[in-house]
Amino acid sequence: MLQSLYSGIAGLRTHQQQLSVVANNLANVNTVAFKGSRALFQDSLSQTMKPPTQSTATSGGSNGIQIGLGVGLSTVTAIFSQGALQATGLPSDLAIEGDGFFVVADPASGAQTFSRAGALALDSLGNLVDSNGSRIQGSLTGVSGDPYADVVIQGPAANPMVAYSIESTGRVLMQLSDGTTAVAGFIALTRFTNPQALLRIGKNQYQETPEAGNLFTGYEAPGSNGLGALRAGFLEMSNVDLAQEFTDMIRAQRGLQANSRIITTSDEVLQELISLKR
Repeated sequence: MLQSLYSGIAGLRTHQQQLSVVANNLANVNTVAFKGSRALFQDSLSQTMKPPTQSTATSGGSNGIQIGLGVGLSTVTAIFSQGALQATGLPSDLAIEGDGFFVVADPASGAQTFSRAGALALDSLGNLVDSNGSRIQGSLTGVSGDPYADVVIQGPAANPMVAYSIESTGRVLMQLSDGTTAVAGFIALTRFTNPQALLRIGKNQYQETPEAGNLFTGYEAPGSNGLGALRAGFLEMSNVDLAQEFTDMIRAQRGLQANSRIITTSDEVLQELISLKR
């Protein structure tokens, strides 16, 4: 059987995977804080027909003969470039300008995940939560390294909160009914040495892996230690570049067509070989 058939199949499969990555990027072009991905290829093993030889005093060397055996998917890498900031005017909407992730916790299990989607709200208990109901983590005192705690924005029953604001450093201020101001808490961010190693788990959230390398194990303030600042009243939009994605779509389509042509041509060659017996 012709090896070109298998190389063509490998090319079809790999370009189809690239097209799937492009399609997912385009599907999330309006997803808050979505980070696009790119597919990278690598060549497969090569069949060595003749190894390279070294020159001697009486003969010349040769470079050898190798025939490639197709292509495969090397990796799908997330691109963590900054997305554009869109003004919303809502005090609970937060955008991270720079590096970092919100730390969020599941209210039932307490399991922590990470997100850059800052479309936040207050639940009935005053907890600051994301669109999935996960609680935003921070600190009560704002001391670096403090254990994570839920950020609760709620004044005392005798002096309830009437409004609140969030500063670029993550400090949350409450305006109480008597006209005074109080600190409700501090929102934390965290940062990873290798964010590409985080696992996407859906709902705009990422799960930590050992390869990601979490730099902080407790509270760290936005705008410090390499972390980005918070921008209240803004949302970070998707960083998907439509022009780049449509270009990649064309490249993937042409790659699919070229590899399907390889299979068609190989089939024609096989047909000619079978016809020799007639």
